[in-house]
Amino acid sequence: MKKFLALLLAAVMCLGLLAGCGPKDSGESTPPADNSTAPSEAPASQEVFENKVILGDTTELGGDFRFPGWGGSSAGASDQAIWFLTAGYAAMESDQGGAYQWNQTVVKDHSEKDNDDGSRTYTVTIKEGLKFSDGSPITAKNYLAEVMAFSSAVCVQASRSGMSGQSLVGFSDYNKYTGPDSAEGAKEFSGVRLLDEYTYELTVAPEQVSYFSYTTPALYPYPLALPLGDGVDIMDDGNGCYLTENFYEKNGDEYVKAQEMLDNRYDVTKFPFSGPYVISEWDSGTSQATLTINPEYQGNFEGQKPSIETIVYTRIISETQLAQLQSGGVDVLANITGGEETKAALAIVDGEKFNETHYQRAGYGKLEFECDFGPTMFQEVRQAVAYLLNRNEFCQTFTGGYGVVVDGPYSPDFSMWQAVQDEIDLIDYSYSPDTAIKVLEEGGWIYNSKGEPYVAGATGVDAVRYKKLTAEEANAVTGDGTEGVNKTYESVANTDGVTYKTVEINGEYYMPLAINWFGTDENTVTDMLTTSLANSADVAAAGMVVRSTRGDFNMLLGNIYRDSSMGYAGTPLYGLYNLATGWNSAVYDYSWNWSLDPAYFDYSSNKVYDEYDKAFPYDLNGEKLTYEEAMEASGGKLGMDYLSMAMVYNAVTEDEYNQWWMGYIERWNELMPDIPLYSNYYYDVYNAKIENFDTSPFFNQNRAIIYANVKGF
Repeated sequence: MKKFLALLLAAVMCLGLLAGCGPKDSGESTPPADNSTAPSEAPASQEVFENKVILGDTTELGGDFRFPGWGGSSAGASDQAIWFLTAGYAAMESDQGGAYQWNQTVVKDHSEKDNDDGSRTYTVTIKEGLKFSDGSPITAKNYLAEVMAFSSAVCVQASRSGMSGQSLVGFSDYNKYTGPDSAEGAKEFSGVRLLDEYTYELTVAPEQVSYFSYTTPALYPYPLALPLGDGVDIMDDGNGCYLTENFYEKNGDEYVKAQEMLDNRYDVTKFPFSGPYVISEWDSGTSQATLTINPEYQGNFEGQKPSIETIVYTRIISETQLAQLQSGGVDVLANITGGEETKAALAIVDGEKFNETHYQRAGYGKLEFECDFGPTMFQEVRQAVAYLLNRNEFCQTFTGGYGVVVDGPYSPDFSMWQAVQDEIDLIDYSYSPDTAIKVLEEGGWIYNSKGEPYVAGATGVDAVRYKKLTAEEANAVTGDGTEGVNKTYESVANTDGVTYKTVEINGEYYMPLAINWFGTDENTVTDMLTTSLANSADVAAAGMVVRSTRGDFNMLLGNIYRDSSMGYAGTPLYGLYNLATGWNSAVYDYSWNWSLDPAYFDYSSNKVYDEYDKAFPYDLNGEKLTYEEAMEASGGKLGMDYLSMAMVYNAVTEDEYNQWWMGYIERWNELMPDIPLYSNYYYDVYNAKIENFDTSPFFNQNRAIIYANVKGF
């Protein structure tokens, strides 16, 4: 993802359809029985089970199992689940509480050194004898394959950002290198070293040393050809790692290996796996994957190996999920949410056929705005939508009382929140249609389609407010480089026959307050938002319209990513989506996610370009100001990019980090790139044939399942 380890470790924002709730005390998991021991003969009255478990999620599997999300800020929940089950041997792994631990199964030795120039070097020696699922050996080269591939100019042609190793010494030169005839750059990546067959070294550049740099060496191993292409090798002659010349082979202007990268992204058969399971079957038609134990896997950070021989991962249909569980169509309903759904699921828990476990969720369901085009690029529109939604009522209705409302991107269980909650100053977006109208008027939404004053109660195209755009707003270029979108902006899914369009009057452009919303099919939240938002009388009375389009989750992600391979048509259409977000670990790092630099466009699904950052940009090479110094220098106006960068690059102590974090949450709350709808409890209800199954906020079913076993095994 953003840095070369972000997909692996740093506070990844993982997308998924909305699910479950309920608090729990975490306890130690009991390891399953040794799977080399045959089960004893069961009494005649005892049911004999197959050593198989069916897992699933309400999101479709898209086959993007090798590098879910392909370096973007979000990944489909089901695809990421398969990655968790099939990728292993990271040098560091997160534990049940979300903290990172050195992987004792993998790492023989590790060290850290602060250098005289301010850089920091991490050296890791992995153990001999580690193997991929096909029996091929794992060496230090395998750990460096991803960072070498995805920091290169070649991967940019494969729709990666090419910024994976951006924090390391020598990145800029390596990133610019285009092959043996390159006019600039260097073939060696000086901050990446291959010291011997089992030892690699990474050096973080002085300006990049951060609060979370300790996770830098936490790489996963990959077969060299998976990210690099066939026949490419990693070399080191003493000046840093480099790739053999065939990596840069071209066919005309196109890199041959770029197409290999794209093809390998969706591979399930050619390349082996490093995790507890391998994909033995993948059916894209039924969106179902079958996984079997990797016989070469030696264990996770605690040495834990899987006991369950086969895992089938399938799509769960929200409306029929309980029937799927009771019929054996699925063995675990994870992340159950919603009052009625939770009560219905708990009603079948009897300790004999079905059990449950539950915990406070580290995440929330949300409305997500696209902020680089259309009405939703304006802060006052996003705030108005928040005021027009009765979020407390929505939360209580949806969760049945098993959830709370938050006003920013945090979990109430975060230590940062607990440290600052008494002094943080957040806008209260309590339901208030009058306040929504007030902020819209203050933002210039005061016209009709003729450029005349807006009149409430008008019909046709004048039923909504219009805003006169400045020249900069009218000519805004979206983060993916699309021009002219605001001048041609119009509503879609116009089932009432009225199409709202940006109009030109005397050389000036007026944009309608018509928001195009994409919601996923077979989703209770989508259904509820249709009533409380799209068909809301309050929304209409405020001079706003929300047009609803429905489709599958891959289409939703494709439009957020603006990825044509996932159904994106080439021009941004939707300014609003409903989905969910959460944290896979306790590492909270959003640096680079709000950058004004187009190179980092893929890092932020919201695509916010904060005006404060334009006036007072963050300089990674500049003086590392304290929070008080930065506030004074900026006139009290620190933007999202500045705050997110300083939070990890300026902070040294926990108190400093918490202060920056509080400022970040406060600015986020002002800009409102998302509307948190609920932060709920999760209930995992499962077939009682499964034993020792213990989930937690940072240890979901895909992590916990290798500690579990089927009765009799």
